[in-house]
Amino acid sequence: MKWWKRSVFSAISVIWGYCSLDYLFYAFQLLANKRNHTRQYHPEEDGVMQLLGAGLFLLWFVVMAFYFYLIRKSSNQIDLIEADRKTGREKVRRKWFDTILQAAFILTGMLVRWCYLMLFYFPNC
Repeated sequence: MKWWKRSVFSAISVIWGYCSLDYLFYAFQLLANKRNHTRQYHPEEDGVMQLLGAGLFLLWFVVMAFYFYLIRKSSNQIDLIEADRKTGREKVRRKWFDTILQAAFILTGMLVRWCYLMLFYFPNC
């Protein structure tokens, strides 16, 4: 992958990780029925919100899969072929560097958001 593509994907990954922590927290609140203050379960209201939370989780995973698909298509398409020393068979090694790098940037964005929340937002509450 060229350096400008890698830097664009890196910026998108950090921003996506930073924003997705709040998104996942909101989806978990809906899924766990956290906003129900009456402590009584109403399937027509609370069940729909729980299904919405589950749908938001699934949507996040679909977007992540599509994002990693884009990264794989944008990176080098050349695979490494190595010969095993013991058996003599050829192995195909896929290039995963760009995918692992962008996953690390997504986790870094989530960590930055978590540190911001722990150091600046929650102590003031």
